[in-house]
Amino acid sequence: MSGNHPVRVRPAEPEDMPALLALSQAWAAEGITYGYSPTGREEFAGYRCWVAEAGGEVVGYAGGEVDTARRDIEIQQAGERYFELEELYVCPDFRGRGVGQLLLACVEEDARREGLAQMMLNAANRNHAPLLRFYLREGMTPHSFRMFKRL
Repeated sequence: MSGNHPVRVRPAEPEDMPALLALSQAWAAEGITYGYSPTGREEFAGYRCWVAEAGGEVVGYAGGEVDTARRDIEIQQAGERYFELEELYVCPDFRGRGVGQLLLACVEEDARREGLAQMMLNAANRNHAPLLRFYLREGMTPHSFRMFKRL
């Protein structure tokens, strides 16, 4: 599909499951994220998901779940509810067109409406610099990071 269609974001519906599974497979096939295995039907069923749609086709998604902090840490108190963004993926043809921003904005809006304290995410992207720039531009603050070196 070409990237010429307007994009709208909406909560995912049960009939979006085949598209979600296909996008997750495409993500894994790209090899852009360390250790990413395609998300399965059961996992998606446990997520809150939003889809980006263009020309009647799902071209991206965001998903995750509400969690509760188990203990006090620097950025949250025990018992605080937050949204853990587990996945955000956009088809290559639609990257750089604001689709990720639209998805993230919907996730944030729904989390705020529910009264959640914050949104958190972990990322294991192989090309971390653009991903980090994206999330910083979107107002996220890094808390910690992990690095490795193969020996």
